Amino acid sequence: MDYLYWLDQIQPSERYLVGDKAFYLSQLAQQDSPVVPGFVVAAPALREFLENYDWREPLFAELLNSSLHLNVDDARQLQEIAQHIRQEIVAAEFPREWIGQLASAGEMLRASALIFRPSITLPSSAASYVEISGLLECHVCLCDPEEIALAVLQTWAELFRARSLLYWQRCGVQLQQLNMGVLVQPVWEAIAAGKLIAKPTEFEIHSTWGLGMALELGQIIPDVHRIDARTKELLHQQRGHKYLAYDFAFHDWQSEIVYPEMSLLSTYSCLQPYAVSEDRQQQFALDPSNLVRLIERADKVRGNYPTPFVLEWIVTARTEDWESQLYFRGADFGVSQIPMLAPGDPAPVAETSSPAEKTEAENMDEKIVGIGAAGGQAIAPAYVIQSKETPPDAVPPGQIVIAEAIAPAWLGLVRHAAGLVTERGGITSHAAILAREFGIPAAIAAPGITQRITTGDLVFLDGDTGEISLVTEDNSLEVKADPKRLLPDVAQSMVAQQTPAPIGSQAEDLSSPSPLFEYPIATQLFVNLSHPSALDRIGAVPLDGVGLLRSEMMALETFQSLPPSQWVHSEKTPAFIEKIATHLTQIAQFFFPRPVFYRSLDLRGSGEIAEESESTAASSRREHPLGLHGAFSYLLDPALFDLELAILARVQQAGYPNIRLILPFVRTVEEFSFCHRRVERAGLTQVNEFELWMMAEVPSAVFLLPEYVKAGVQGISIGCNDLTQLLLAADRENQQMSAAFPAAHPAVMRAMHQLILAANAAAIPCAVCMGASAASLEMVNELVEWGIRAISVEPPAIEGTYRAIARAEKRLLLDAARQQRDNLNP
Repeated sequence: MDYLYWLDQIQPSERYLVGDKAFYLSQLAQQDSPVVPGFVVAAPALREFLENYDWREPLFAELLNSSLHLNVDDARQLQEIAQHIRQEIVAAEFPREWIGQLASAGEMLRASALIFRPSITLPSSAASYVEISGLLECHVCLCDPEEIALAVLQTWAELFRARSLLYWQRCGVQLQQLNMGVLVQPVWEAIAAGKLIAKPTEFEIHSTWGLGMALELGQIIPDVHRIDARTKELLHQQRGHKYLAYDFAFHDWQSEIVYPEMSLLSTYSCLQPYAVSEDRQQQFALDPSNLVRLIERADKVRGNYPTPFVLEWIVTARTEDWESQLYFRGADFGVSQIPMLAPGDPAPVAETSSPAEKTEAENMDEKIVGIGAAGGQAIAPAYVIQSKETPPDAVPPGQIVIAEAIAPAWLGLVRHAAGLVTERGGITSHAAILAREFGIPAAIAAPGITQRITTGDLVFLDGDTGEISLVTEDNSLEVKADPKRLLPDVAQSMVAQQTPAPIGSQAEDLSSPSPLFEYPIATQLFVNLSHPSALDRIGAVPLDGVGLLRSEMMALETFQSLPPSQWVHSEKTPAFIEKIATHLTQIAQFFFPRPVFYRSLDLRGSGEIAEESESTAASSRREHPLGLHGAFSYLLDPALFDLELAILARVQQAGYPNIRLILPFVRTVEEFSFCHRRVERAGLTQVNEFELWMMAEVPSAVFLLPEYVKAGVQGISIGCNDLTQLLLAADRENQQMSAAFPAAHPAVMRAMHQLILAANAAAIPCAVCMGASAASLEMVNELVEWGIRAISVEPPAIEGTYRAIARAEKRLLLDAARQQRDNLNP
């Protein structure tokens, strides 16, 4: 393979072969700056791969020589073509002769894992301000030949994401003008990491513990140091909120607990998150000596390059072979809102104002960073809810709702919001789940947001990064909503009315099956829903039905703040019956004849739904440590459960026999038997297609499944969220704990494995109900291998889950074929 270039040997004439990121980093390395070593798979390798591979379609042979003639304003066409291209590239067979050379080069880096970064050189004709930072994702893998080959393919495929194709066209860049190398570097164990932004008059440093992935993913609030670039004086520093970090394994220098085999992102699957101890959270990640060292080295770079620029840095862990060191692992001289300078271009004029002349307000951070809970962006007026207990009478549609926490009774009020922001709560909280289902951008764990924003303020929210900021006349040009996620109807209303309007995330158009879904899968794929209005986001995707239809939101829309104990005999009861029956009929009709699994109401004895908000959690737990909810609450008062059964019977009688029933939070066989008798009494079992399932989310189900089957259970659906929090005593509503205890924990995986085996042995179907995180996708391969019958996910996760299932099933078929071959040719 003639396309490998080592960082410390790249020449200026080779810039367009390796890309700017690798080129600038190589220049720093050759100027004796401490740079993480590495090599580059040069841009011609991608061209040769596309031209010489035996593609099934002629499109790929001319891919980099064609503009594809895309109408990027047609979101459906753009998404379908991008998905198809990336699917084919990642599934292609990497040239065998290249794999050995890449593996040898990887071994020379002497690391357990490698990171692959796209490195692009843009043409000089590109727009003056070209922002590609964050546009293309990097990939991490173990230093294994097959993993390395896959990581290169995945990195190449980044060039053809829908957002990338749209961006190249918006910037007037043709595909044939792009030169993308793949920068490969070792992933070292780290004490701290971050980035330094060199401005004309100051250095701004962001830092966190570990490898820095939590900072890149927007999961934490970093420490910030601002240094006068001329005097090297400290102008300002602020300690962040660094409760989560990433690394490989336990090291002597760490006092934190590391949780093995837990991955929060598929692109970082070989890394481990760990919860940072309280003591270390109160410390700056960058100690004074390394802070001084970083400033000195950045100042040396500043003497050779015009500002502004960004340096990514890392402080490695001390080992037996060397002391901890500070290295640069990335350098960008064409970053957000920074001109891309061509060789020979004059440096930008330095600012004339002194930092000392800035007001206190200007020195304050204008952005508040929480944790992204539901993807998308919004710019809209804020609606701040200060009260923790009293629900608002109404929330104007199209506004960003900001509250300490979203109480369950408020969910019906915020469904038409432009976005949600809370100070508390977890990724798996009910509000976060619903936000993802309805395509509403959301951020959680935003400290002090209710005090820093007032109702009526124009706010920018990014649900992917968790960033929230005020939009003012001074910074309106700096707040850039992603154009690929601007809804057409919203754009038209903004132009027509010239008033602030919400910018929601571009809901992925799935109204017709894309080429992605042409690959058949045997594992059933279901969707989780809470309301029929979410059907618009599903369209004609070839789903096998609804795996979990949550009933709470539909009920709360009717009763709002009225406690459940009064629902049965309330004057609103007829309206409740009519609304639920109408919603169920609408969903059953949409999916007919595919099954719709309705989960009966999961209400606490205190009147809260099971996924209670953080603001009500403490008082509820003092009275009921685990809450009197689920099937046990039906024993205490079956009236509401009987009312639901009557509604289901009504839908059956309307001609929709595809309604099924799932019982929530079943603790004992006796609880199930009680419910089973009432289901039979309601006449539901007289319809042949009807099935009675239970959620397998209480750990007792792991040990009692044969007894449940004897009592009449016809299927189980594993509830990952509750099973995880009950097995690990991890509060799903606490963002620190929910981040540190994902469903991929070994204890949870073993429990699910046992449930699947027991269900298969009892000849009943077993499904699993998962969220939308990439961590959930990590589990798919093992679930399919173990024999899971169905997987049910939130709407944003449909595409990723389908792809993960297809990949897992193909792997099983390939392994079976190889085994058969080996048996025939011993």
